[in-house]
Amino acid sequence: MDLLFQIFGWVGAFGLLTAFYLNSTKKIDASSKAYQWINFICAILLTINAFHINSYPFIIINVFWAGVALQSIFRLYKNPETSD
Repeated sequence: MDLLFQIFGWVGAFGLLTAFYLNSTKKIDASSKAYQWINFICAILLTINAFHINSYPFIIINVFWAGVALQSIFRLYKNPETSD
């Protein structure tokens, strides 16, 4: 079971860094649904990993990150003409 939590952490970290790289190199826009979904899913994975290792600051950061991404996702689906 410990391995599963480690995998969640690594996938979450790699995903967020990949999204950041793609946005920084203008291969994906920060206002796209894809970017926000990557942020949301990876922040949830990192939150699960943080719970497992009892890292409360990391939990707070990633819950906030997931919340911002989820808010953006709702906005993008409410106003589809502003997204990809």
